[in-house]
Amino acid sequence: MGKRKRNSNRSGRYYPSKKKMGNRRWEELNQDCLVEVLRKLDIESLLTNIPLVCKSWYKASLDPKCWKCLNFHELASSPYLRPPYDSPFFDDFNILNGNNDLANAFIKFVVDRSQRCATTLVIAGFFTQQSLEYVSQECPELKCLNIPMEFMFGDEGQHLSKFIGSWGNLELLSIEICYYLDQILTPISTHCHKFQALCCREIQIRDEDAMAIVKLEQKIKYLRLSSCRLSRENVVIILKGCRHLELLIMRYCSGFNVDDEILKLASHIKTFDYQGTYA
Repeated sequence: MGKRKRNSNRSGRYYPSKKKMGNRRWEELNQDCLVEVLRKLDIESLLTNIPLVCKSWYKASLDPKCWKCLNFHELASSPYLRPPYDSPFFDDFNILNGNNDLANAFIKFVVDRSQRCATTLVIAGFFTQQSLEYVSQECPELKCLNIPMEFMFGDEGQHLSKFIGSWGNLELLSIEICYYLDQILTPISTHCHKFQALCCREIQIRDEDAMAIVKLEQKIKYLRLSSCRLSRENVVIILKGCRHLELLIMRYCSGFNVDDEILKLASHIKTFDYQGTYA
């Protein structure tokens, strides 16, 4: 009896033929597998491309697991954002042209797709106080919150402290260019009992901010300060107060030099990275 010919390389591993791969019917892919693929896509793709492929892909795109990460930031069209996106999606829908009602309706529509299962939220500059209130109510499982600079530049950033305490499961906060960090951290120390990581970028760490970080002492394990400015006294306050830190990154921060005293105070921290710091 003849043996069936198999496609293999020198290692002996089997690979399906190109002919078989070309005949694959992607619309018949197992639904759970399809959801795992789609959950890696961005909001724009899930709304404008995937639903048009076929009925099964549209159905899969409605699965709440596809909406656990709500990254509104990457939708925005601005030369100041990282990475630089230029999305015709938002030009067409006029989201960034001062229409707050349309922006709120769009945010509500996307958040509702998550069915209260979202765990990651990246805010954008078009968020309003109304939309902040909505996501604080409809994202109870939120673990990671990212607040980019274009949101903090606006007046709406001042309202964030009113809602951030609603996320009792919050574990990580990443924030850029904030002038009232202490007001945002205070409700976290009171209401977010699972909180353990804070990332700050380009923030002037004032005395009140350093004390607010210390109030997280029983919670915070990971602290990243990138391109921030703070005094040597506030560095000492943070090191003395945050005794449970396992990682402290202070890259390219200014206002202090790392001397022997600071190194001694940081000796209990597993990872202490102060590359590029200067007085």
